[in-house]
Amino acid sequence: MKLYTRKFFMMLLILSLIFLLNLFLYHEPSDAAQAPRTFADIERFPQNGSSYLPSDPDAPIADYVTQVVYAEEYLRRHFAPWYAEDLSFLELTFERLIDYHKSVAQRQWYSSDGKPMARNSIDAIAKNGALDVNAVPRPGIIILPTDVRVLPYERPVYDSQAAALGSNGRLRLDILQNSTAHLGEPLAIFNASADSNWVYIATGTVVGWVKASSVAMVTYDFIDQFMFSEKVVVARDNVDVTGEQGNLLYKLKLGAILPIENDEVLLPVRGGSGFADFIRLRLNSDLDRVFQMFPISFTPRNAALAIDQLIGEPYGWGGSSGLRDCSAMTKDYFSLFGIWLPRNSGDQAVTGERISLRNIPAGERGGVIANQGVPFATLIQMPGHIMLYIGVHDGEPLVFHNTWGVQTRGGGRAVVGRAVVTSLKLGAEIPDKPDNSLLLDRIAVMSFPMADLISTAR
Repeated sequence: MKLYTRKFFMMLLILSLIFLLNLFLYHEPSDAAQAPRTFADIERFPQNGSSYLPSDPDAPIADYVTQVVYAEEYLRRHFAPWYAEDLSFLELTFERLIDYHKSVAQRQWYSSDGKPMARNSIDAIAKNGALDVNAVPRPGIIILPTDVRVLPYERPVYDSQAAALGSNGRLRLDILQNSTAHLGEPLAIFNASADSNWVYIATGTVVGWVKASSVAMVTYDFIDQFMFSEKVVVARDNVDVTGEQGNLLYKLKLGAILPIENDEVLLPVRGGSGFADFIRLRLNSDLDRVFQMFPISFTPRNAALAIDQLIGEPYGWGGSSGLRDCSAMTKDYFSLFGIWLPRNSGDQAVTGERISLRNIPAGERGGVIANQGVPFATLIQMPGHIMLYIGVHDGEPLVFHNTWGVQTRGGGRAVVGRAVVTSLKLGAEIPDKPDNSLLLDRIAVMSFPMADLISTAR
């Protein structure tokens, strides 16, 4: 009996080993198990901003007087929700928004596990987020950095099972994620959701639903104090501000703009009345590096410092999880220097002056960019993606961008998933990429958000 048992377990062990060997040899690993690809560009080019400084890194890219003019326009757009009575400053109407929300609600949604959501659940979410076209907007402010959603639902949803599961490196694109809003961002508050947990808001660049706990209404005295005080901009990323008990009050993001009085930064909170109030954060030697007077002098050195704050940040579609996508990164970067950009890449590409690259052969586009682009001040755009030109290195025009990945055959992606410095030939060494799919093949526009700089380029 003992001999039989020993033989039985020996055979079971052998069969198990054969099964595992076959699984290892013939079973295709899941996306999570696949080793991340390496990219020649990311290995070749230094992944920091300071490696690309010119010989005179403190020479202004734009003179400060010009910057101040742009900064005034930036603040006009930034504060527009506080004195607009409609959405015209965004070139939007409620009718267009209602049509868009209906189209999103009519799709089939999939949850993170790839399972379809029930139609009655989708309808309930849409009903909870009905817009009131007759709502009178009230001025408010962001008191906690927050996601801005298409409909009042916090969990991510997707429009296909493949998108939900991120199959073959596909971006898991949450169709309800619109953007994020910074601490201290002015907004107009329209109506609340049916369950009162959300409010519909408009900032200077985006509209959508945010958690009611992340906003507060403001008085006209608050508005005057905020608008007419001097301004600082957050020049470091992911800065923790803690209370007297060591509790986390805020996580500040690069690009947020706040008022300052007597060396004290004013941070908005909800007061006892339910309206916004300020707490004061006194500057010290450490915080002097975090808060800088707005706008920061637009020099290559300061541009490189900003890039060093953002390099390596994981990709976050629509700003999800407190991260950035390509256009959120360029918007926050230019905010430091008082240069306003809209939120999405297509609109950013037509801001300021632009040069079309569409009719220029792909092999000549790099030369045009190198000859006419202004390092640290030029955007390069293709459909769905935008990049910052930072100069020529080893004969290659380089860009700084937050990218999900490089297209591969069958609609997949070789995942980059973070902010990187690359050439416009990123992924050229990947054997399974489609023809004519490099960045260099697909770029369409070179644009100058600070339009005055185009004369310098030419």
